[in-house]
Amino acid sequence: MSATIDNVRTYDNDATRVIQPPAPAAPPPPKRRRRSALRVARTSLVVLILLAAAGAGGNHVVRQRLAERNMVDAGTAVLIAEPIAVGSADAAVVTDMLATERSSVSAGAVLATITLTADGDGNTRRVQKLQAPAAGIVTKINVPPGQIARAGEPIVTLYDPAEVAFAVDVPLEKLRKFRLGMTAYVTGPGLSSRMISTLEKVEPKVDAGQQASTADKLTVVLRPDPAARATVRTLVPGLQFAVVVDTTTAVGSTPAVNSA
Repeated sequence: MSATIDNVRTYDNDATRVIQPPAPAAPPPPKRRRRSALRVARTSLVVLILLAAAGAGGNHVVRQRLAERNMVDAGTAVLIAEPIAVGSADAAVVTDMLATERSSVSAGAVLATITLTADGDGNTRRVQKLQAPAAGIVTKINVPPGQIARAGEPIVTLYDPAEVAFAVDVPLEKLRKFRLGMTAYVTGPGLSSRMISTLEKVEPKVDAGQQASTADKLTVVLRPDPAARATVRTLVPGLQFAVVVDTTTAVGSTPAVNSA
């Protein structure tokens, strides 16, 4: 038999039928090969993007957890302001009230008109105008029109919005984490977003008359950022707010416990 391998034919049991070997598969057309390569490239690109996003997300979570550990809850703060009391040295009847609560007044503005009940000999009556000694915001009308104000009693109370602060009682153990100048964030009623404040000082501890619940605490004073002064003007002293302190700020400054 001299036939080459290409000419070999296979016969099955049926001598009348010849089984041809399978023909080799034709290569895919060039266009189909390009489409397949594009699909592989797109798949690889999507995988790379997903891996990058997962890595970035992991880094973000790590940074967020570190930031949360650096934020220390200082507790509940109260908005405080030094009151400016306006009254009369002598007893008087409030005849007219020109000021209204929450209104802003300038220095020298007339707040009320009063009539003294006596002047020297007890017989002379005269009218006086109460004027604001400084610019501020009216927090309270202490004596309404028609009522008698005793000598030295506040008739109108103001406060200077530039001098307001937040005061929060902090346990000594937590206070050791704080330094003067640290940034604090205040949230609460009347604030659409957190207000930036600075840890300004710690009030000295006064032992006399302290309750047991506050014996191991010191009062921390936080000063609102000057840029938030317009917002501060809308707040009422006495309101309570939540405070967290960023302990990564003011590195190297005076520890709060050493400043009391």
